[in-house]
Amino acid sequence: MLFKRHSLLNIIIHRCLSKKGPTLYETLKVIEISPDVFVQPAATLFVYPYRTSVFGGQIVGSAIYAAQKTLLSNHPLHSIHSYFLAAADNSSAITYTVKRLRQGKSFEARSVTAVQDDKIVFESEMSFHRKEQGNLAHQPAMPNVGKFSFDIKILKNKQKTTIYFSFLDVVPPEKLHSTRERFRSLLDDKRLPPEFRPFLELALEMPTRIDIRHCHPRDLLTPAPEWPARQLVWIKAIERLPNDSHLHRAAIAYCTDRVLLTSALLPYAINIFSSRIRMQVSLDHSMWFHDDFGFDPTPPYDQIIDGHTSIPIERNTGIPSIPPKTPVRADDWLLYELECPIAMHNRALTFGRIWTRCGRLIVTCAQEGAIRCN
Repeated sequence: MLFKRHSLLNIIIHRCLSKKGPTLYETLKVIEISPDVFVQPAATLFVYPYRTSVFGGQIVGSAIYAAQKTLLSNHPLHSIHSYFLAAADNSSAITYTVKRLRQGKSFEARSVTAVQDDKIVFESEMSFHRKEQGNLAHQPAMPNVGKFSFDIKILKNKQKTTIYFSFLDVVPPEKLHSTRERFRSLLDDKRLPPEFRPFLELALEMPTRIDIRHCHPRDLLTPAPEWPARQLVWIKAIERLPNDSHLHRAAIAYCTDRVLLTSALLPYAINIFSSRIRMQVSLDHSMWFHDDFGFDPTPPYDQIIDGHTSIPIERNTGIPSIPPKTPVRADDWLLYELECPIAMHNRALTFGRIWTRCGRLIVTCAQEGAIRCN
């Protein structure tokens, strides 16, 4: 996500175009105009009402969508490493140029450069790996612990202090309110400052492509500091998407950029709407996909690699069992576990893990962002 200064005309343009409401699929699609060169029309570029630049998750997702169009073998994406180099707006199209870095038997690699108005705004490298079934397979258990607080008496000054430890419990998404519903409820909140109302009304007019539900949401007007900087969020695409595993990976990449950097604000009494924040930008975005997202119930895994048959290896008996594999869909509920272990020198490092409802870890991601406050 990027902030960028705009003229008044560009701000009006972004508001008018965004209200037309292209679907998530339409915001991710790119059009091939020549071999390995793709264009994303300006009308599909999305800008949030409190931003002045194109949503970074859209650029990441569309770069993935473009790269997979150039594959010779239908290998699943297993990693992407990218940099946001400059802010893009939605006054003109973005062009994605794909370079074929490697075309091997097991791996294909691509780089994607996004350019707008002769300026590079985004660079990424991706690696695609054929489906293989090895003899090393383990993952951590899905989070599910309780949230509590307790009192500590400080004997030195005889003052009683309450320290809040955020051990988060996974709350089912059906029992939670969406971010949009929480925004709507603010319109009737007597604490709402008058200057906030136009923003909320505009935000509620914008098309909604992702349903976001925080397991333990902070108050939007008076957020309380929390430590550790960790949160659990349910995410899913609202519209039903086609059974295309490449598209679902691109859609999940779109979703990951939406809330990742907000974890850096949890230890403080501010959120993304705070007037204390004068700049917040995503600097980079990396993702590792641990699942092939296949829709075939019996995928053709390669069990013989370079003439060698996979032989079982003795395992530690304490390794947690891995939940059964099911098709991964961006339009089904996914649990997004987020944390920010360190913020220093106006930069914050955040990590995310995405789980299916049955407890299978499918994505790990990392992002560093710059946050400057008054």
